[in-house]
Amino acid sequence: MKNEIYLRELKWTEQFSAAMQVFSAVFGPIGRVLLFLFLPVSLLESVLMNRMLSLNLALQQLMPAPEMIQAGGQGAVSAAQQSLPLLMQLLSQELLLFAVTLFLQPVGIVAIAKIVKQYLDGEEIQVGRCISEALGCMPAILISGFLFGVLVLFGSFFIVPGVYFGIAWGFYHYCIALEGKKGWDALRSSAALVRGKWWKTFGYLFLLGAVGIIWNSVFEVICSFIGNAVIAEGLYHFLCYFSISFVAVGEVLLYLNRKAMAEGDFVFRTVFVEETADAPAEPVEGTVEGEGTSADAEEKKEKENN
Repeated sequence: MKNEIYLRELKWTEQFSAAMQVFSAVFGPIGRVLLFLFLPVSLLESVLMNRMLSLNLALQQLMPAPEMIQAGGQGAVSAAQQSLPLLMQLLSQELLLFAVTLFLQPVGIVAIAKIVKQYLDGEEIQVGRCISEALGCMPAILISGFLFGVLVLFGSFFIVPGVYFGIAWGFYHYCIALEGKKGWDALRSSAALVRGKWWKTFGYLFLLGAVGIIWNSVFEVICSFIGNAVIAEGLYHFLCYFSISFVAVGEVLLYLNRKAMAEGDFVFRTVFVEETADAPAEPVEGTVEGEGTSADAEEKKEKENN
């Protein structure tokens, strides 16, 4: 597996097959990341979305009838004044949800990237260490995530640039996790790996996202059988992180493959040291033969003296 990832560019079918294989192989460690990092995030998301739903319902009740709006008057003005605080609260909840997606989710993604790297390198998977290092990347995640969010958001006003930048800079999590970069350096490193292969990258990420959507649909059906709506909603948000984890595995494999192809095998030197160590040793010449030749020469010299 690691030789294929590091030594040659994989086709999209090979990439997808590798993603499925690695995801199943590291499912246990990823499950611990889900419990320690993604479960609190999913609970927070569930709370925020429930608040947003309640605020939307309250706004609908305060919304004046069309006849009242056309007629104007004190009733329409009063309804507008009462709805303004609710609108501000709704906006704040949406911003908090956006911040969770942009700043907290990547911590788990960084931890998964480190787990996948350890697995490919044949190292012992240390989940606690991966989570600790991911939490230590929080400053870089905040800086890079802020730049990514702002630039993609402004680009989204023109639609095409927003989509382009979202794909080109989409590997910045892994530049943080495995290269220690942050801010603009992480975005630029991601763009360098996508340059000239934007459509291939888009197609592969679209495939991963489609698989994630299918899984989420299955999770939604499963949760629909739960009577309590709050519990069902919370469980659904948590299960969706299984899909997010699979997408992260597929993305980090593509990142590692692109990185190795772009910068050479020295990028992952530890892997090739292990491979070289397994190679058959070359015969050592001159030591034994040299000793034998020296002994024969001394024996011949003694005979000549005698």
